[in-house]
Amino acid sequence: MNLFFRLLRILLASYFSKERTHFMDVHTIRSKVWIGDHDMLGHMTNSRYASFTDLGIMNFMGRSGTMRVFRKHGWVPVIQHESLTYFRSISFPQAFEVQTQMVGWDGTYMCFRHAFVSGGRTIATSRMIARLVGRKKQRVTADMALEALGQPMESPPLEQPFLEAIAELRAARS
Repeated sequence: MNLFFRLLRILLASYFSKERTHFMDVHTIRSKVWIGDHDMLGHMTNSRYASFTDLGIMNFMGRSGTMRVFRKHGWVPVIQHESLTYFRSISFPQAFEVQTQMVGWDGTYMCFRHAFVSGGRTIATSRMIARLVGRKKQRVTADMALEALGQPMESPPLEQPFLEAIAELRAARS
């Protein structure tokens, strides 16, 4: 993670916040493009978008309380797949938001959507699939995580791109 000060700000604000959100809510972080976020062409570099999705996940975990529950159980989230789609570029000193939302789950896979928004326009989107790994490589299902959160429920229907990526991940594991 090369956004250390932003990470600290987000972790401290989300982890110690008295306001807890539901894990299915949209979780938003706000930032601006800094000079160090640029590539040689003058816009935010592609790798920064992925770094900001990591920050979005940290914000999600802190505000929803999942971070405390996962740490208590010794579970660590691992990103298995991420697909970014870029629509527009953003550059210094443009302000933007990253909106992170869990959109569903299937077995051990949890699916997230991130939207980068500036001035009311979507700049980029990300589809991310993660799973939890327990102590001694314990297999942790989404149902186990939801039970630990005290929120057992069925997953909303997943969109086709998520289903295809999950099928690819399962095929690669066998």
